[in-house]
Amino acid sequence: MQVEQDNQEITRLEQQLREAALAAQFLEQDTGRLWVEFATQEINKIVNDITSDKFLKDHVGYVNALADLRAYKKMINKFRLACAPQRVAKINERIEQAKEDEK
Repeated sequence: MQVEQDNQEITRLEQQLREAALAAQFLEQDTGRLWVEFATQEINKIVNDITSDKFLKDHVGYVNALADLRAYKKMINKFRLACAPQRVAKINERIEQAKEDEK
């Protein structure tokens, strides 16, 4: 029973490592850099709209713009955090620990 749980934990951690590698690879490729560039342009546009008087009498538009801004920020942060060296090191450490516990 414990061995099966350890194997599931190792499998889950290895999946996280693959995701981290894919996130890093995506951000290094032209398509990833292009996506980040487009997202950054959109973030800048939204910030300019929010700080202007565009939404002075449009509360719903303001709230929608904030939601869009948060969505872009969240996705960029997810990519950057997914491939952060500290996260990869912790996952590797947890895999090694799970393998030690398995023995």
